[in-house]
This record gives sequence, structure tokens and C-alpha cells, in this order.
Amino acid sequence: MLLAVLLLAAVVGCAGRPASGSAAAPDARPPMGTNGAPVPALDWRACGGAQCADVVVPLDYRRPTGPTITLAALRMPARDPAARIGTLVVNYGGPGTPGTSSLRRLAGRFDALRSRFDLVTIDPRGTGASSPVDCGPFGGDRVPAPVGPARTPEFWASAAEPGRACLAGTGERLGHLSTANAARDVDLVRQALGEETVSLYGYSYGTYSAATYANLFPAHTRAMVLDGSLDLVANAAGAPGTERVPVDVRAAVSEAWEEAFGVALDRCAAGPACPLGPDARARATDVVAAAGPSSADLVARIDRALQTEGRLPGLMRSLAALPAPPSGGRIPLPATPWAPEHSPSYLAIQCTDSVTPSAADMDAAVVSEQAAHPIIGASTALNHAMCVDWPAIDPDRYLGPWNAPLAAPALMVNSRWDPTTPLGDARATASQLSAAHVLVVDAIGHTTLDAPSRCAAEAYTAYLLDPQVTPPEQCPAGL
Repeated sequence: MLLAVLLLAAVVGCAGRPASGSAAAPDARPPMGTNGAPVPALDWRACGGAQCADVVVPLDYRRPTGPTITLAALRMPARDPAARIGTLVVNYGGPGTPGTSSLRRLAGRFDALRSRFDLVTIDPRGTGASSPVDCGPFGGDRVPAPVGPARTPEFWASAAEPGRACLAGTGERLGHLSTANAARDVDLVRQALGEETVSLYGYSYGTYSAATYANLFPAHTRAMVLDGSLDLVANAAGAPGTERVPVDVRAAVSEAWEEAFGVALDRCAAGPACPLGPDARARATDVVAAAGPSSADLVARIDRALQTEGRLPGLMRSLAALPAPPSGGRIPLPATPWAPEHSPSYLAIQCTDSVTPSAADMDAAVVSEQAAHPIIGASTALNHAMCVDWPAIDPDRYLGPWNAPLAAPALMVNSRWDPTTPLGDARATASQLSAAHVLVVDAIGHTTLDAPSRCAAEAYTAYLLDPQVTPPEQCPAGL
């Protein structure tokens, strides 16, 4: 019986340090961490004003002492060690965005916390300098969208090519790149740092990473900020009965995108000199309808502008410069709708984290979404077309549940009109977690990186310093 208990602890727990007063033998094995994996030794070295380390972790946590991969980690130590609270782990999402380069560029967002926290980030496995995926001819920053008219055999054959190339170039590693395994990596780093708990800050897809960690390791989660949150259930497998619906359709992205675009057009029309005139919505509809073969490029330009309010005036001017013969409000289904491009690491993570419907189900969704949302619907349905029949699914991905008891309610920060991670998704996730508070920023844009708010920054700072404070319900945009 004792042996069984010890084996169970090695698989699901984290072995502690030697008992107080005891000394490990010189040839003792390293302490066992997550799923029995050796806790990595972190040899921090100076690197451009921060500290960097290579982290050796198991490729497969079912084989904790088997093949390994190496991850890139970066730390910015607390400026006031005597007042230090602990470690704040930051994930920039994507998925597939390297954490190390992002934190170097954006560390100023956490200036008010730098005295009290070590800032730590990792390039998630398969990204950046952390054993990146190799997709051969698709190895650039962006994998081209599938070619050919949508809903044809040629389109789906093109959509399948990146997955085959990634499997050929990456091999066995492609089947172990889930966010759940990235969370297990974070927990090994936590142990290596000697921390009992960590605080988490996730942007966009980083909210899925943070929530996955918090639900796999709730006892080691001190506090959690989700900034521009995914709907966790929608991203994983969908609510019962929606499994055959594309991920972004499950998350109601088309509705949020249309609302954000409509608000932007109404604001323009209400202004003193809107280049689209007093009926900006009708003029924009006519412009998109008239775009014809170039409508995909135009929708992509609108989408980029909706990510941050600062780009919207330029969008209005560019729309006004395009021909706009009256369309009667009708936008036909384009033969080749905009299908977003993604990075190889985005696909490797997203396509394994989510349950993706079949090509036939996506074809049906293209038609229904386009009918309901003429400008963006088809693109929403096709956003993850390259995930159909993805050739490597991680058996250890995490699909829920999401309500593990937490030490403090999560803080959800979300733009009111976020076209990518809708406010409705944040509210859905708040209901899925064991406890959460939603703070709404009155802005168009995606996360506080693109819709900054001094009020929201003060709120998440106060929360991370003391997770028991009650944040406000709403914040204005702007600094």
C-alpha cells in the first residue's frame, strides 16, 4: 500500500525538498517535479538587462525521464528584493508568440509591479527559441492561407499541406505541443524557482494558458489576470451540441467583430467630419460589396484596424477613397473569402488544443455565417481551416473542467468592443471559473496592449499586489 501511494505522488504531485535538517547524498537524484520529471536546474545568465536561462523539460510527461526539449526563459528580478511578493508569469498568447522577446518589448506595462515581483516568461514549447516547430516550406512568419475557391476539394487539399509539412519537419515533437504541456513546463519552472505559488498574467491566447495552469495546478496559483479572454469551453471542444461548429463560430467572433465595426462607423458618423458621411454604415457596406475579387484584402485591412482604436481614422479615410456603388445592403458570398494566415507555431498549438470539426461542417458554417454576417462570417468560419485533420493531436491536451477552486477570484479585463476575444467570451469564462471578476474597458481593440487604459492598469496592479481587493466594474479607455 505504501509503495502505491508513493508511486501516485510521483505521477500527479510534486515531490518536496529534503526534510529540514537532512542532507542529500552527493550522488542523490534531483528532486522529482511535475509528473515525476526532474526539476530543472536554472543557470541564470545576464542577457541585455535581464536574466536568461535554458530550461530542460520532458518532451512527453508520460515519460518524465525520457526525451527532453529545451525552453528559453527570461526573468526580470524584483527591484526591491526586501519587498518582493513573488513571481509573475506572463504569457503573450498568439498562440505561438514568444514570451522572451515580447516581455523585453512590453515590460513597461508592469512598471508599477517591478519592485514587488520577479517578471518571468517562457517561449512556450514549439515557439521562439523553445524547440520551435519545423514546417519546411511553411517555415516563415506566416503560413499562407489555403488557395482556391472555398468549399472545394482544391481548397481543402491546400489547407492540409501545412500540417503534413509540420509533421515531416517536426516529427514526434508535434504531438506534444499542447498548452497543457506548456502549463506543466511552467510548473517545473515554478519548482525550480523555489516558489510555492506564482501569479499569472495572460494576454489573448495567454488567457487560455493561464487558465489551463490554474486548473491543473490550483494550489500553486496565487492570482490570475486574464486580459482579452478566450471562452475556455468554446476553444476546447465547445458546449454540448456545438462540437461540429468551428472554434470562432462557437466563440461568437462574427457578432463581436460586426459590433466593433458598427460602433467605429457610428462614431465616425457622429463626428464633425466623417469621410464616410452621415450614413457611414451604408457607405461601408457599399464599399465592401463593390470590392469584388479584392474583398478578401479589404476585410483583412478592416480587421487589422479594429484591433486598436488608433488605426480607425485611417481606416475610415481609406474606405472613403474606394468606389461605393449602391448595393442595396447586399454583400454576396465571395468565391475566395479572406482566410487568415497564421504562424507555424500558432497552428501547432491551436490545432492540437481545440476540437476542430470536419471540412464538411466548416463548409456548412461558411454558408450560414456568411448569411448572418456578410462581411466577416465566412472568414470566421475558415479561421482554422488548416486545423482540419491536423496530423498530430497531443493526448495530454486539457479540455476542462475549468472550475478548480482558486485562492482568489480571477480578474478578467476586456475591451467592450474586442473583435477577437469578445466581451461575451470573458463573461462566459468568468462563469466557467470557480470565481472571477470582469472589468470592462470602454474601448474598441484587442487586450489592453492595443486598447490601453490607465484605470485598468491601476486595477490589475492593485489586484496583483493584493488579490482580495475588489476591482472596479468599468474603466474608461486612454492613458
